[in-house]
Amino acid sequence: MMEHYVAIILVAIGTYLARFLPIYFNERFKRLKGIDEFLTYSSTALISALFVTSLLSFPVKLKNISISIVALAFVFVSYKKWKNLGFSVLIGVTAHILLSFLLNCIVCAV
Repeated sequence: MMEHYVAIILVAIGTYLARFLPIYFNERFKRLKGIDEFLTYSSTALISALFVTSLLSFPVKLKNISISIVALAFVFVSYKKWKNLGFSVLIGVTAHILLSFLLNCIVCAV
């Protein structure tokens, strides 16, 4: 169980650094040509890669993809309504957890 907590903390630190470091180095390397554009797109590329790998995990199971797509729909709808990215992500994570729990309970009952 402790390994799960360590993994969550490491992913949180990695996500924070992926967002913070381009901003930090952007000020320091502003004079270098091309580095500004690289730093601008690097954090977006990293977050996109994390998103795609978390959405599609192998082996591909229809149940997991369906849960992820429905949770993503909750994120889009809540963002459209409240225009708050943090709240939208929280709603998406909550929807994902609840849907996973609900489908596992339905599968166990059958």
